[in-house]
Amino acid sequence: MRLRGKSPEVLSKKDPISPECLAACLYFMCLPFTVVTTPFGSLLKVVTLPIMAFLVLRILMGKSELTFHYVHFCYLIYIIYTISMLFVFHDSKAVTTTKDMVLGTLMFLLITVRIYTNREREWIESAWLIVGLICIYACLSSTEVVSKSESRAVVRILGFEEDQNQFCAYLIMPTLISVKRFLERRRGYPVYLVIIALSFYSILKTGSRGGLLGILLGLFAYAAIGIKSVKTRLILFASAAVLTLMIVTVVVPLLPEDVAARYTIQAVEEDGGSGRTEIWRFLIDYSFQEPGRLLRGSGIFSTYGIMKSAGFQNGVAHNAFIQILNDEGMIGLLLFIISIVSCLIRNIKREPLYACAYLSMLGFAISLTFYVFKPNLNIMMMCAMSFYGSLPQDRLHDTTKGASLYA
Repeated sequence: MRLRGKSPEVLSKKDPISPECLAACLYFMCLPFTVVTTPFGSLLKVVTLPIMAFLVLRILMGKSELTFHYVHFCYLIYIIYTISMLFVFHDSKAVTTTKDMVLGTLMFLLITVRIYTNREREWIESAWLIVGLICIYACLSSTEVVSKSESRAVVRILGFEEDQNQFCAYLIMPTLISVKRFLERRRGYPVYLVIIALSFYSILKTGSRGGLLGILLGLFAYAAIGIKSVKTRLILFASAAVLTLMIVTVVVPLLPEDVAARYTIQAVEEDGGSGRTEIWRFLIDYSFQEPGRLLRGSGIFSTYGIMKSAGFQNGVAHNAFIQILNDEGMIGLLLFIISIVSCLIRNIKREPLYACAYLSMLGFAISLTFYVFKPNLNIMMMCAMSFYGSLPQDRLHDTTKGASLYA
């Protein structure tokens, strides 16, 4: 559904950047500061609340043309079901997590219901590149390691330590956007190749196998479905081969021995994915023990009590799908998967880079929980964004000679 319908046009480079676009850019650029805490909560949340108030005001003033589509609908249904899970289990962590998910959903809607111009899209993607530069600097400037026996880099943002896997997820969009702009031979395009190389070095330095898998999944997907030109694909594969050769011959030898060893198949088999496979088997078996539990779940983050009772030191599944299966059952898992599929279907042809970014995020789902995971929400925002010229009604507009269409 589209409100305030009018003939859509792709605006030129001289068109102004809207205040809503600037607000969205600011929000995305603050992504790495999720881990930074203040007396009022995380720094990202401190920034989010005034941005939300501003966007609501702009909508009430009628300053934005709005559009609603099935990605909004599917994700809202999932969030509503998640809220209903508080009737099943409602300890303080479940309540806090659900509140944060609702807050994130409001931001998701406020940013994505507006229709943006192509120039604004460029600004938003540039904001993501700034995210990448912040992350690269934070990692490359780090001299701290996990421990004397484990040489994985500790990444700190403004002095606050970030989880290595979550840190790598911040690099999904910057890496893919850099690939796109490099292939398009934008002005200064060699710089984008440098950003890609430094992003991979940062990931390798953290020792995050899930991070490396997720980024590679997104790149392969982009090569397969995001690039139509055979010549461009050949350029991408040639560039990838050169980059891979550089990483293997130059970068990997520079890594500490124990970090480099983490990326071998033998290491994964020996440590069981850092003990995750044992957790996955336990939680899957626990969910299947009772039909009711399997259907509706045990409640948001009920895993903490369940796993503690079973003798585990950890309290989460380290897998988005298994976490949701345990907490929200098959119903919640199905709704979550539907919201993912809606993002992919909407973008696989019109905005393949964003669809590939979400496929990359699914690589991270193997080792992370997604409830309040900001990279997941922010990439979903990109999938839900609407741009003049790529809306269904825009593609039909030329054949209907300006007829008013609603989708």
